[in-house]
Amino acid sequence: MRKTLKVIIVVALAVILALSAFGCSKKKKGDTAKATPRPNPENLIGEIKLSGYLYSDMAKNLDNYKAAFVADYPGVEIMIDLDRVSAKQYFEALDNIAETGDLSSAGDVILVDAARMEKYAQEGLIIDLSSYIGTVLNFETYKYINPAKDLLPAAYDACFYNGNIYMCAIEYNHKFVLLNYSLLEAAGYSFPTDDWTWNDMIEMAETLKSNGVETPIAMDYTDYAIWGAFARSYGQDVYDYVGNSEDTKELNLTHPDVVKGLEDLCDLINPERGLVDCINSKDIDPADISKYAFIIADHEDIAVWSETLLAAENNEAEGKKWTWDYIHFPRWEDENYEENHVYHQAIAANVYGFAVVNHGEDEEHNEDFYRTCAYLALYGTVSKASLGYANEGQSVPANAETNKMKFWREYPKAGKNSSVFSNFADTADFAGSLGCFMPTMSAEEIDITYAIEGYLTGTRTMRESLQTLQENAQASWKTR
Repeated sequence: MRKTLKVIIVVALAVILALSAFGCSKKKKGDTAKATPRPNPENLIGEIKLSGYLYSDMAKNLDNYKAAFVADYPGVEIMIDLDRVSAKQYFEALDNIAETGDLSSAGDVILVDAARMEKYAQEGLIIDLSSYIGTVLNFETYKYINPAKDLLPAAYDACFYNGNIYMCAIEYNHKFVLLNYSLLEAAGYSFPTDDWTWNDMIEMAETLKSNGVETPIAMDYTDYAIWGAFARSYGQDVYDYVGNSEDTKELNLTHPDVVKGLEDLCDLINPERGLVDCINSKDIDPADISKYAFIIADHEDIAVWSETLLAAENNEAEGKKWTWDYIHFPRWEDENYEENHVYHQAIAANVYGFAVVNHGEDEEHNEDFYRTCAYLALYGTVSKASLGYANEGQSVPANAETNKMKFWREYPKAGKNSSVFSNFADTADFAGSLGCFMPTMSAEEIDITYAIEGYLTGTRTMRESLQTLQENAQASWKTR
């Protein structure tokens, strides 16, 4: 009896399995696979103040970023600080608040640059976001966000302090040259080609100077993004580690190639030549742009100057007309170029990202509050948030997928900005290959004007000055 029962059960199971297999392979016409249900977002509830700068009075970059986040986390109410417009004004206000040692009044999630991130992290003014990585769901892909994979490598590297991540990169502002083509054409020059060098720029500037252009070049050579590029102009790094770690690393400022590059910078900016106005591009009044032939600027400046730039070529607009374009930072010829035909290219980018203010711990500012803030800051790794923040190209996205769209190359006018990146492959990480070469806060500790003034006045050799700066900077790093 038991044997018969076993046989019946086995046969029944076989029939069931066969029918199941038949049913799977013989779907009725019109049947479709059942979709995976959308995961439920975490129940994030609370009010958060988001602070950043706007590209213009009408810009919607922060609103768009907020909308992308709230669409997935509808329980969060986000207030946007609209009191500050330009990046310059925003960061000046942020600096004033930070001087009090408390960023609470700045907001809950704030936009910072890499240098301020390092400073605020060191002072305990912002929180470590590391523990939240891998917990925020991207509802475009249903995968957890991964900044190391989602961001451009150099943008990701700039988010670290002491081995931990303190901000999520949202954009970077790379250096390039704004050309006054009308001035160049009047001096007999055509638009520079993509292989142009600093020697080419200097030759043009000297001709323009002799033709009556008061100061052909505007560039803040005390900006580490610029002097650091000159220091690397013969291919030598000035710092042997990228990652903003506190681990002791040796500076390389006294390497002969670094010394030679900075001597070249001094020779270019020598007041006796009168070729360079050391002015931060953000301090240039839009009405004064046309008096320079070359302005070392970044993408952020274009958003500020866009109205003036477009009017310059608009025949219906009032004012003097002139033609402009962009081109990438010049390259340097190797010292033995005649024999080896080697060029070197070096430039830096300023990385901006969102950080979470440390309010301390109390009933209001508890773990749920900080988790909500961290999720909002980290949402820059989601392409729809990144795309919304970039608007129509006013910023260069740090998000790799959004960056691939390259729509920002056409801002503010289609057909412009076409040569800025033409000597780099589309797959290249522009910020990564030409990014910040030492922790930005550390770079700012190096008073490069000390070396420049010593060299130009003949009171110290460049190597002597750099040796002093290197020892001072290295000593301060060891105590961090």
